Amino acid sequence: MKAVPAKAPPDPGTRASGAAQPVAGPDLEELARRLLEPVSRLLRADMRRGRERAGRLYDGRR
Repeated sequence: MKAVPAKAPPDPGTRASGAAQPVAGPDLEELARRLLEPVSRLLRADMRRGRERAGRLYDGRR
């Protein structure tokens, strides 16, 4: 059995200069706006299920 040498981590100074540039494609703010509603709906549903499991159907803070 031959020993395989471990790869050395890449030198931080040799990273591609394109890594710090903004992502090309859809606007990130537009993407965030489109994701906000579905994610918030999922979070609310998960919180509701958690309250139901704990036996507290209504959140008294509202």
